[in-house]
Amino acid sequence: MCDLGLALGLAAGAAQVAGQASAASKNQKMVREQTRLEYAAQEREFLVEADASNKDAYQAHLEGERGKSAVAAKGEGMMGNTAAAREAEQGRQSALSIQNAKDRQTAARANYTMAGKHSQIGGQNQINTLQVNPLTAFMNVATSGIQNYGAFK
Repeated sequence: MCDLGLALGLAAGAAQVAGQASAASKNQKMVREQTRLEYAAQEREFLVEADASNKDAYQAHLEGERGKSAVAAKGEGMMGNTAAAREAEQGRQSALSIQNAKDRQTAARANYTMAGKHSQIGGQNQINTLQVNPLTAFMNVATSGIQNYGAFK
């Protein structure tokens, strides 16, 4: 026949481990939800930065075209060498502005990717620390049973 103290101790240990596992599961769910919220915020930030850089590039292109049109419309000095120099300078400024906008787009993409990886690793690390260790759980159940062995003799 089984000792009543041992049986009650094992049951108490099993109940304790079940409670820990349930709490760990709920905590892991909260970590997953928090990580999803971080992903959503990172995606929103990426879209804002990408749209802003696209607008900057388009604006730079328009300003370059506007500058060339202004030089041609003025007609002043079109026979000399300054018109070509002014047009070339406007083209260089426009190309520089467009490249800056492209760099901003690349930076936004890199930031989005790295922030997402950071959230993924951080979330997984938290989940890993919240998991109930099977060996610890077994030892808790076993020692609970052994502690109460012979208590009801």
